[in-house]
Amino acid sequence: MQQTIVPQNIKRVLIIALGSLGDVVLSIAAIEAIRNYHQDAHIVVLTEPNCARIFENCPFVDEYITNHRTIGMKEDLALKGALQKAHFDMVYDLSCNDESDELYKKFWPIKPKWSGVSNNCSHPHIDRGRENLHPLDRLAEQLWLCGIGPKDGYPLGATPLPNLDYLIPANEAHNYTPKALGVDYEYALLIPEGAKNDAQNAWPTFRYIDLCNLLLSQGMKPIVCGTHEAIVLGNEIRAGFPDILDLVGRLDLLSFISLAKNAKLVIGSNSDMAIIAAIANAPLVALVNPQSQNLKKSAPRGNKCVTLVSKDFAQIAPNQIMQAAKAVME
Repeated sequence: MQQTIVPQNIKRVLIIALGSLGDVVLSIAAIEAIRNYHQDAHIVVLTEPNCARIFENCPFVDEYITNHRTIGMKEDLALKGALQKAHFDMVYDLSCNDESDELYKKFWPIKPKWSGVSNNCSHPHIDRGRENLHPLDRLAEQLWLCGIGPKDGYPLGATPLPNLDYLIPANEAHNYTPKALGVDYEYALLIPEGAKNDAQNAWPTFRYIDLCNLLLSQGMKPIVCGTHEAIVLGNEIRAGFPDILDLVGRLDLLSFISLAKNAKLVIGSNSDMAIIAAIANAPLVALVNPQSQNLKKSAPRGNKCVTLVSKDFAQIAPNQIMQAAKAVME
């Protein structure tokens, strides 16, 4: 792969960060690297509506856009005009999907410099193995091709984690403590939803119920949480373990991060919420099904994260989880 260095004195930069909540959070490391490289540029990020909270106080961007999807020719033409009038000098497509490729086509007749995989873009990320890389490594490689990052790039697995410290401003921190959320005891956080686009491969409900009893015997009250995808599993766990605190679908991102960081232990798969918990430095044991997931590509990464893998995923026992948890629990 050959580098095509982007000038540092670019004035206006657009970053495309689309996808799931986990995808967007993982892109924060790349966005910070872009900011460090283009220190004086006006940086705009185009993202999902449900990711607005991530960028409200983000020190790495100057502006964010969430209303980019159009209905009908009139709105489509208006978006094309707005993109041209914005006069972006450089676009970093961190999503590299069909939707971002359509945005590339809307820059017509004048196209900005573009980092991504769109045909004929100025800074293509040409790597046949890019889809098998962990998102952090893939984005780091893409930026390295533009001249951003260490001279020789990051070794696989050594790409810096996203910095999420800015998400909760100091003057709001008191609103996001476990006590402020009604939790004033030692607890373990359970995230029962399956991996992204693979909900059927969640760890079985009866295993979570057994795990709840084991956690309670060790002085940790279990709390179940997650996105709407965890509602069915959360209800099943609550039916088998009625005393559990069920916060599925009831936490905003900042509340979730606070609970995860302050938990004695977090257990989940490689869902978006487990990925975010790991990045937030929560003590996570991730359960990954190797029959349906590429471990190197999809396993959560964090400073207090271990991954438990078994060919017979459903047979991972609660005591195995607690054994693995010794590596991350204080």
